[in-house]
Order: sequence, then structure tokens, then C-alpha cells
Amino acid sequence: MEYIYDIVLNLQEEYYDFYEWQKKDKIINIKKIPIYKVSNKDYLNIKNNNVTIDKDTLPKSNKLFLLTSGVEVMGILINNNGKIIKKSSLIFEESDDILEDKDEIKQINIKYLINKQLKQNFISRLSKEKIKYINKYLKNIDKQKDEYLLKYIYYEIYNIEENNLDTIYNELLKLSKNDINKIYNSIKKIKIELGK
Repeated sequence: MEYIYDIVLNLQEEYYDFYEWQKKDKIINIKKIPIYKVSNKDYLNIKNNNVTIDKDTLPKSNKLFLLTSGVEVMGILINNNGKIIKKSSLIFEESDDILEDKDEIKQINIKYLINKQLKQNFISRLSKEKIKYINKYLKNIDKQKDEYLLKYIYYEIYNIEENNLDTIYNELLKLSKNDINKIYNSIKKIKIELGK
């Protein structure tokens, strides 16, 4: 069994490329970790889906390990049942170092079950977080109680006074799908101004 020494991982429920790591993430330093090579098809299935790995097909019972296809490397954390609970990309330099020796890593046949196919969404982590923030903010707005807040947000964005609350709310929802930065920045600005 091959091991990799001294790498950092950013284990998250969703896979993020290293350039999307954020300061608030909990980056951990791993002194020694096993690495397994799998086929490109298996690697992509595991990377892009909700998967449970048959632990009996792994050479050793580790909950934390690296997988490579020979093209890419990722960190995997599984629970006692083999379900992948977190994944991590590697920083470029560490991944590159591992891939230089890819031919020395023995390929294994890994069995796994795809629990759920995840929709491939080519949207950045930051954009996803903004969308989540906007949706949560709009969901918590009460059209009647927050009438003036809605009008204020609408005016801030469009520079137009609108009295129909349904029109305002629907336009904001539409904007949250088409121009997330515009509505996100306006909501953040208004929250700061109003202390809300």
C-alpha cells in the first residue's frame, strides 16, 4: 500500500476545487495517508455523486484516504458504513507531486453504490453561497410587515418607486436568478444601513 506524507485537506460535504477554498474553511494537515488508484470512470463517479464505498474492496480499513485516477487526486472521508461524508481537492503543488509518481501507485478495483446522482452545476462556490443567502433573506421577508423594506430594496436596485408588493417580490425573485450580484450587493448594503 502506498502512502502520501504531509498534505493539507479541506474536507467539505461538497467537493470544491482548491482555488475555491475560503479562509473560514477548516484546513487540516495530514502527516500520513494511504492512496488508492482507480479507473477514471470510478473516480468521476465517486467525485460527482453521493456514493457508498464497499469497504471490503479497500486494501485497508481507513476512513480517510486519497483516491487518484492518475489525472486528479482527492481526499475522501467515509463513515462506518462506507458512505462518503466529505471530500477534498488538494492544493495544486501537492496534487502535482503525487501525479508525478502515478505509475507507481497500484490500481485497485473498487466497488461502490451510487446513492444519488448529483446534478452537475457549473456554478462557483461563491455564487452558490450568494444564492443561498439571497433565497434565505427573501424567504424570511413578510410582504406585509416588511413592506417598506421591500420597497426600499426595489428602489435601491431599479431607482423606481413601486407600490405593488407582489410585483416587487416577483421582480426580486427573478433578479435572484438572473443577476445575483446586483441583488446580493443591494441586500448587503441595506442590511448595513438598516442594521437588519
